[in-house]
Amino acid sequence: MSGTIQTGRATGRGIVVQRPTSYTEARAIGEALRAGFLVVLNISEMDADEAYRLVDFVSGLVFGLNGNIDIVTSVVLVLVPPGVMVVDEAEQVTGSFFNQS
Repeated sequence: MSGTIQTGRATGRGIVVQRPTSYTEARAIGEALRAGFLVVLNISEMDADEAYRLVDFVSGLVFGLNGNIDIVTSVVLVLVPPGVMVVDEAEQVTGSFFNQS
């Protein structure tokens, strides 16, 4: 099951941490992102095929919302809703998942 940490006001701004174990948790992840929460997605406990499906799903969702995906590690992604900027330790804006040419 996934754990959730929420901060911020009712506007949806905050952080949701998801640790899904199966693809069936995709809806909760999508709903959090659509509500404006930044989602930290840890797929380390998922089967490889289901993890691939989930990453494909959230990629389409984030693209459709004009958000961004930042890769932290091979199993941790940060799903960023539109209007939110993620800055790395060197205070540089992190690269886009969709711009990997």
